[in-house]
Amino acid sequence: MSALLFNNATLIDGTGADARAAASVLVEDGRISRIGDAGAIAAPDGARVIDCAERTLMPGLTDAHVHFGLTDDGSRTPESHVSYVLKVVENIRIALDEGFTTVRDAGGLDPAYALAVEQGQIAGPRILPSGSFISQTGGHGDQRFRFTDDAPPSIPGLVAHSEICDSPDEVRRAARKQIRRGATQVKLMASGGVMSPNDPLESLQFSVEEMAAAVAEARSFGTYVMAHTHTSGAMNRALDAGVRSLEHASILDQATARRIVERDAYIVPTLVIFEILARSDRIPDYSRAKLELVRSEAAASVQTAMSAGVTIASGSDLLGPAQRRRASEIAEKAKHMGAMAAIVSSTKTNAALFRMEDRIGTVEEGQDADLTLVDGNPLDDIGALIDARNTPLVGKGGDVVKDAL
Repeated sequence: MSALLFNNATLIDGTGADARAAASVLVEDGRISRIGDAGAIAAPDGARVIDCAERTLMPGLTDAHVHFGLTDDGSRTPESHVSYVLKVVENIRIALDEGFTTVRDAGGLDPAYALAVEQGQIAGPRILPSGSFISQTGGHGDQRFRFTDDAPPSIPGLVAHSEICDSPDEVRRAARKQIRRGATQVKLMASGGVMSPNDPLESLQFSVEEMAAAVAEARSFGTYVMAHTHTSGAMNRALDAGVRSLEHASILDQATARRIVERDAYIVPTLVIFEILARSDRIPDYSRAKLELVRSEAAASVQTAMSAGVTIASGSDLLGPAQRRRASEIAEKAKHMGAMAAIVSSTKTNAALFRMEDRIGTVEEGQDADLTLVDGNPLDDIGALIDARNTPLVGKGGDVVKDAL
């Protein structure tokens, strides 16, 4: 691993501080070793010097709500396991190409894919896998139609289908199983969902006791629970159980926002997927009304969260094969939070949510050298983050993993 000197960059360090013009960043031994003014840092012998004029250097982007393993294109046609694996691997590679260096799986991805990335067998961001969704019968993770009891089984090391549980003991066992298989956090379904066939959006799923069983198991292993929660009712029940990460948070009232702050929890709004689904001609009729409800409330919920001081992380919730333009979520958030706050949500805040803030999320001395070089300045045009062609270089742990300079 040779040293790298990024010279004369506009630096957005991910902390929320103002962008720094004409900065230099030295990377040695996989870490950021020095930050200074352009020309103030001498390049070590053998170092590669990268001219960053008219480009912005940022922390590697992160995504707290990915579904690399949900590759269904809406046709519901059977496919081979080979086809499925190739689609998953493509999703993983696309994310890295777009400048994402760490992501958190929000369910449906077998942890084997994260291990394959870690071992260098697949080019991709670090993946924090959740394994199988844990859902109640008839819940958001129960994708069976009403007139069948047949649910596809998971295939450890390949496919992670939902675990259907209907008691604290069943939830406890399912949580232990996911952690045994390599999950870094546990994912519960705690409210109705847009794309599931049987549950109203406002339905409350899992009792507090059931969710608390998963929380206790996760804490025993030094980790936490994330929960699908569109409504304030579901969020409050999840908070009662000790859930740390509230996904979607699409219909949020002020009282619930205050409770989230009190409990030191996070919300992960997923705005762009609602816009993508609204444009799709493959949304089933049972999903249309639910989609329009969350779409009409989500932006106001972000404003409610901001006014209450809720910690807002960033997740895209992209679905299907060929998941491109992942940073569209950051651009969507910027409409409501401003460009800098949206960037911080996808860098420093996500890193804290992942409990990795001592390694990633900011460009600071001593941090891992996860870096994204972007043409132009995202503070002037947040859309610059969306197209992978505007990201000519990506570094992960000091290694250049994309180089289109």
